[in-house]
Amino acid sequence: MSVAYAQLQGAVEAGNRAVAGVVPGSAEALLLSKRPHGEAQGLEALLKDIDDLSSLSPELLERALQTRAWYHVTPFRSAIIRALDLPPQSRILEVGCGGGALTRYLGERGFQVVALETSEELAECARVRCKDLLNVEVVTGFLESVVDDKRFDYVVCVDPVLVQNEYFDPGVQLLTLCKKMLKPTGTLILAVGNPLFSPGGSHMEPSSDQVRGKGASLDHLRHSLQSAGFPSFESFLAFPHHAAPRMLVDARAAREGRVHWLPLVRELYRCSESAAPEVEAWFRSVHSEQLEHVLAPGWVVLAHAHAVHSVLWKGAAVKQFGLTTDPHAAGERVSDRGFGIHSMQVVKHEILPAMLEAGQPLVNSIKDYKFSLVAADGRIADLAERERFAREELVKSEESFKGQLQEGKEALRVREAELDLVLKQYHAVGSMCQEMREEGRKLQGMVEDVRRRYLASEEWGTALAERVAEAEEELQEVKSSWGYRLAESLRSFLSRR
Repeated sequence: MSVAYAQLQGAVEAGNRAVAGVVPGSAEALLLSKRPHGEAQGLEALLKDIDDLSSLSPELLERALQTRAWYHVTPFRSAIIRALDLPPQSRILEVGCGGGALTRYLGERGFQVVALETSEELAECARVRCKDLLNVEVVTGFLESVVDDKRFDYVVCVDPVLVQNEYFDPGVQLLTLCKKMLKPTGTLILAVGNPLFSPGGSHMEPSSDQVRGKGASLDHLRHSLQSAGFPSFESFLAFPHHAAPRMLVDARAAREGRVHWLPLVRELYRCSESAAPEVEAWFRSVHSEQLEHVLAPGWVVLAHAHAVHSVLWKGAAVKQFGLTTDPHAAGERVSDRGFGIHSMQVVKHEILPAMLEAGQPLVNSIKDYKFSLVAADGRIADLAERERFAREELVKSEESFKGQLQEGKEALRVREAELDLVLKQYHAVGSMCQEMREEGRKLQGMVEDVRRRYLASEEWGTALAERVAEAEEELQEVKSSWGYRLAESLRSFLSRR
């Protein structure tokens, strides 16, 4: 019955996952089935015994697809920097580097990087990830404890905690500290999620739930940045996820240049047949109402420490980031439709489909929910029938077991009687042995007495023999004396007369 109950629970959980939009066999289902005990433990196991730790390492990416550490190694994290034109040899402070996904790419670009992480376990993973890069230093601690005589050209922060309430705004404190670490001409680069985002009436299930920040609205960001002392800032739309974007959009430039980027959004989500029209209609409605900046999934924000700043976003208004196995297609180019294409080369082409799927959130509609619920109800009913059958089998097994138990009790009773008889015989034999021991001790005493008498008789015989010898000697002496000879002569004379 316990097995059937466990199966029933598994069916309920499968139904819940189906309702949540996780399709069995998908990348999400694979990731959910192999959830580690913690981020650091999973990342440590991922980085163990790997020689190639580069941002596009085939072995590292293949391992990450089978664990919950994909958030910490996804190559799309680098899109935040690939979209910008940062000068070589820039000094960069990365706040909250995690396992070092972006840190590794910054080091490979040749920047002078100081990566800060509050978790000692994750910081150690970042050190392992960047152990062959001399221009990268990973520091454990809080931003308040960073002491550096030289200011930084850029401060990068992915998924910052910018939760606001009526009493305290930790976002302003964090942004103020970032401002102090910048040069007068420096720039703060933020990747922030939008807590208001929802593609219409559909439900979105992200490909990874390891998101440290809580996000903030664009108005909140603007207010917090102004309070922290940043005079100007720019924001770019990030799709489908701000921490690992596959498309960045300069919405104002795209609208002015009449760049039609909405069809590209459809390619960034795995929509069911029923959800696709809803998602497309929602994005078109947002675009027509000019609400892209308000309802985008997230943003890459450039907050400048000075009103006069260098232009970091150059080129096309819409930049796509993808993967390719063709070395000639890798790099940057401009498509016929005016999109900037940034392709990253993946050496192992077998993992390319899984990598693309892992970066695509799943979108389902209400119809999908209904179908999932019906399927879950069917599985639950099937398992309930199996449980009923298992209960009947259990009753039969219990009856059979009772009969066997009764037979066993009877056999045990007979065995106990036999054992009691054997014990009685054992005690009787023990009494006989005790009596024989007593008789043996008596016989041993008699033997000792006979032995003593025998020794005494031997001593008496020896004394008697000595006495006989002495008597013979005395008799011989008497016979040899003159009186005995005289008596013998007289007796002989008298016998003749």
